[in-house]
Amino acid sequence: MIHELLLGISGHPSPLLSSSGKAEDTNGLLQSVLSPAEKALLHTLTQDLGEKNKKIRTNASAISSSHPSPVCRAVSNAIVSTHLASFQRRILEVEKDILEQHASIVGAYNIVSLSSIVGAFDGWGRKLEWLWRLIQFIQAPGPKTYSRSGQPYNGPSTAAELMEHLRDSTHTGYPDIEQIVLNLLKVAETAWLKQISTWVLYGRYPTAGTADFFITQKSVNLNGLSSFNEYGIQYSFVPHFVTKDTAQSILFIGKALNHIRERQHVLTNDSSKTSAQDLTLLPTHLAHLSSLEFPLSPSRFSAAIGAIRLSLSQNALQKLLPMTKAMEILRLLKDFFLLGNGEFAIALITAADERLTSRTRPEVSNQNLASDLASMTIKEGEVSAVLARTWTALASLQSLDSTYDEVVDDQLDLASELIRLSIKSLNASSIPSWGPTDKLSMASFDDLLLPSSTVLSLRVPSPMDLFLTSSDVDTYSNIHAYLLAIRRAHLRLSKLFLLSVLRRDHPSPKPPTSLNHKDAFGALARIRGKADQRTKNMRPIWTTVGSAAFFLAEVGEYFQGEVVKSSWSTFQSWLLPSLASDMRSINASLMSSIGSGGRSYPSRPNSSRSSQGTAPHSPHDPETLTQAHKAYLAALERELLLGNFNFTTLLRRFMTSIDHLSALMQRLNLTQQRLDWETGTDVPNAASSCAAEEHRLMEDLGTSRKKVAGGVQELIDALRAIDATPIGGRPRNGKNANMEHDGFVPWAGGGLDCLLLKFDYGNTEKLAMR
Repeated sequence: MIHELLLGISGHPSPLLSSSGKAEDTNGLLQSVLSPAEKALLHTLTQDLGEKNKKIRTNASAISSSHPSPVCRAVSNAIVSTHLASFQRRILEVEKDILEQHASIVGAYNIVSLSSIVGAFDGWGRKLEWLWRLIQFIQAPGPKTYSRSGQPYNGPSTAAELMEHLRDSTHTGYPDIEQIVLNLLKVAETAWLKQISTWVLYGRYPTAGTADFFITQKSVNLNGLSSFNEYGIQYSFVPHFVTKDTAQSILFIGKALNHIRERQHVLTNDSSKTSAQDLTLLPTHLAHLSSLEFPLSPSRFSAAIGAIRLSLSQNALQKLLPMTKAMEILRLLKDFFLLGNGEFAIALITAADERLTSRTRPEVSNQNLASDLASMTIKEGEVSAVLARTWTALASLQSLDSTYDEVVDDQLDLASELIRLSIKSLNASSIPSWGPTDKLSMASFDDLLLPSSTVLSLRVPSPMDLFLTSSDVDTYSNIHAYLLAIRRAHLRLSKLFLLSVLRRDHPSPKPPTSLNHKDAFGALARIRGKADQRTKNMRPIWTTVGSAAFFLAEVGEYFQGEVVKSSWSTFQSWLLPSLASDMRSINASLMSSIGSGGRSYPSRPNSSRSSQGTAPHSPHDPETLTQAHKAYLAALERELLLGNFNFTTLLRRFMTSIDHLSALMQRLNLTQQRLDWETGTDVPNAASSCAAEEHRLMEDLGTSRKKVAGGVQELIDALRAIDATPIGGRPRNGKNANMEHDGFVPWAGGGLDCLLLKFDYGNTEKLAMR
């Protein structure tokens, strides 16, 4: 009986304990002859120990063979090989004590009581119960997260969830449970650290077990000809002891090593080889990781990753990503995406308008001008032709202007090579972001340049993607569409003043030559009366056009002249010390190679001083540049009011009203010219149809004018509401400590009162509503 009982505790079925081999079955041979107290003791041994032992072993084996997480598989293997093995050794020790008739378990007359056997396994019921709950936690679906494919993830627990659960379990209050938890936590963190080491030490993405690896990889096709891997962070898979900055550093280190290996592959045509500099740094980086103790401390782990990042930045990356190349890309983004180059914006708008004009039929009716453009289909080739025509116009402008230098010409060549204008894909908005960034609550402005939604994108060359991510390019594209829409609407209103027939009656009209002298004076009086009536009817429309143009001019000047210019100046002043230091290093190497008889290359004086103080700066490593650049973009979005849903929605509606008003006035200009010609040639039927169309257009213009005037007033009210926001909710004057990164504090404006003062001084609202 004791032998069968020990077999049952070991997880083997026994007919003496149950007829079916299960502990909960009470029809075993022994069940009928035992007292209630003995049945309770037997239940403790068979179910609390034996059945739990069997369940844990079976389910742990299933986890080890099928679970997608290598960390969870390592923990399940440790449960079986360490803790269940320890329980099995305890069973053998109890059996040995019984055979040797040890007094702790064998009583008088060699009687072995059930209570003494239960006492021999004191504490193991609690241990097995906790291990069984841990197995259930690993197998149970975790909270809703997102996998690398972007689909909902409701599978078993991830490595991050398991390690967090183990850390929380160290505070159960039982020392024996704490020892088991610490052992399993060490196993889990060791397996996770091995997975991280492949990425941090060699820059290689793991080939297996990446289901819950927080570094994500996706292949991006480039023009259908080639592809490259883009890496990001899935923050739901990041363990809690890893801070956000540390996770970004891990991503940066692996990407940098990956770039170095790819560069070595280009030079040697062998991607398996590792550069000598990498082999030199490898022992140092490995020592930082080997010095870590378990359980991992957040501060020590962050310090080790920071030391590896600093070592890599100060050695291998100085030549891989010089600051001069980074500044070249940043200036390109500032000039072409933030419209620092005004000629590019004008040329792009002109090329798009010419494309639409060539596609529009002049005989189309004016019943619904907005729907006519919206229903127009633009092909990808036409969109590319618009940008190609823009580059041609800019090149022609450079050839005519002697003030353009070679640097500007090189920048234009680089821009034409990297910048693309394409139709926005329909599923672009469904792609999940790599990081936990908040999406901008803004209306869409990408369908104003052309009827189809278009996006101006940048192909980020290697190794510039060390600091410039795809989400950054998307942000630049959104800002570009926003600023370009304002510039385009202002140009449309300004061009309306070129419609001289609508704006004035000059020179003085002449009477028809077919009439005699007496009738000619009557005809001339009718013509002048009609011209006076048209001028009177158009006066409120021109007032609204003028006020709307003034509003857009001032808003555009504020965004371009103050927000973009000041933000870039602040960011550039932070970058220039590093650029000067980089230039001095290049000059020193050139002078050493030329020798004493070569030309002298003087460095820029006093440019190595920080904008925050007087201490000289060391060159910024790519990750520091990345974080500062993200802070610069975030501040730029905030100051451009892109996060204000009410303002952007009203502005988008205002743009549509301007397009409709502009189309109506251009149509009215053509109609009045045709009406005057047909009246002068005595064609009564045609003149009557033109007069009816003129009347209909004037009614539509009156309705459209009210929408534009109301839009101006609503936008000014929205700006006043934004300016009235408490300063605590809108950081100003650069005093935002949360956005400071290694000494860089992005620019923050002082409010909108100066802009609103211009509107109040110009009586924009009153003029618009007249």
